[in-house]
Amino acid sequence: MRLSQCMIVKNEERNIERALRWGKGVVWEQIVVDTGSTDRTVELAEKMGAKVFYFEWQDDFSAAKNFAISKASGDWIAFLDADEYFPLEETKKLIPLLERFDKKEYYAVMTSWLQVREDESIFAGGSQARLFKKTEGLAYRYRIHEELSFRGEGILPYTADATDLLAIYHTGYAGSDVYNKEKGERNIRLLLMELKEHPDNYHLMGYLGDSYLTGKESQKAKEWYYKAVNLMPEKLSRHDFISAMTFWKLMIILVEENDEKALLEIYEKAARLLPEESDFDFIVGRFYAQKSEFKKAAFHLKKSLSLLETHGNANCGMVVTGDLPGAWELLALCCYQTGDLGGCVKYCTALLKANPYIPSALVLLLRAFQREDGGGRENAEQVGAFLERLYNMDQLKDRLLLMRAAREAGDSRLEELIRKKCSGIELQCFDKAMEQHGKKAET
Repeated sequence: MRLSQCMIVKNEERNIERALRWGKGVVWEQIVVDTGSTDRTVELAEKMGAKVFYFEWQDDFSAAKNFAISKASGDWIAFLDADEYFPLEETKKLIPLLERFDKKEYYAVMTSWLQVREDESIFAGGSQARLFKKTEGLAYRYRIHEELSFRGEGILPYTADATDLLAIYHTGYAGSDVYNKEKGERNIRLLLMELKEHPDNYHLMGYLGDSYLTGKESQKAKEWYYKAVNLMPEKLSRHDFISAMTFWKLMIILVEENDEKALLEIYEKAARLLPEESDFDFIVGRFYAQKSEFKKAAFHLKKSLSLLETHGNANCGMVVTGDLPGAWELLALCCYQTGDLGGCVKYCTALLKANPYIPSALVLLLRAFQREDGGGRENAEQVGAFLERLYNMDQLKDRLLLMRAAREAGDSRLEELIRKKCSGIELQCFDKAMEQHGKKAET
């Protein structure tokens, strides 16, 4: 089994070494097609042993990718972008999996596609077909937001599902999102060209809305999102994350415009067509929380988190997954505001078990305890015992955090209880720090 790694690049000196490193000792060859780099991309690729070819840019990503495929001599191809890679533990599975799928008349393999930060912590997920057989009739189509097709049709019927077995890491969505005006204008131009040829393609319309939104032209984005939504069929694939993104990005625009009626109309259609998507309810819940309509907010936030727990975040839940601690804390706040103190305690506790050092969640928890039992001495002792399940009272860091949270929550009895566990020097430092903090707050 010979696996060719292919990629097209332009000015990727930051990523090219990592992009090629994962394939060493795994792939048969590494094909890099450069479309006009002016940095050290080509130099670094050649230094790492890749075969570098040059392709004159034609405003067509599919043409460049198909050129790269034509240069490959392997049986299968791994076509990843420069900001994507297989982690080490995944590379060991590649050849055995491809050998298995090669015997079953599959032309492509669908893997998990995970959005990761630089420390490889995952904040969202999806799936992509980046592994495919080199065979006649299999090629990319569309000038931009290109996709694999087999003899002009989609490849899903010929694709093996390995989303539970194999994962690609993608770093391109992490870090600062700096808008490149030249690239943005190019993308809009290419999408408009594609839409002339495919005027009813609602995915392309959604992508065009994305390009306008990235360029801060929200009204044009809104216009194209609505066109996309109006052309969607009454039944969508549960894995149609492109349509899901079109829905939730349009919803975010409507939230910013404070257009509740339009927001709910889009929400109802989105939830009907993609009932497993957790982002729609998260956005509506957050909207109602901002309007201090906490009962409605709690309903939608609970539904969002329930959907996320049931269906996961593969090709869905990108928004709520990216702010999961915030979602739990917001739900806890809504419970507090509606008098559901048990719910508030439940969600704050779950959040603090995952990360004890979220001061705002700790303060909210203490306020819920106070409202629940009136904040007496006996309650302070019970709360102190409860907190010992979450915090180590032998650690100064934890004691200081708890004293500060107790003071902010107005729980003087709990603060007094924790102070008894501190030395005189520790208390002196704490009181001085709180005094300085108070002066800063006043100014």
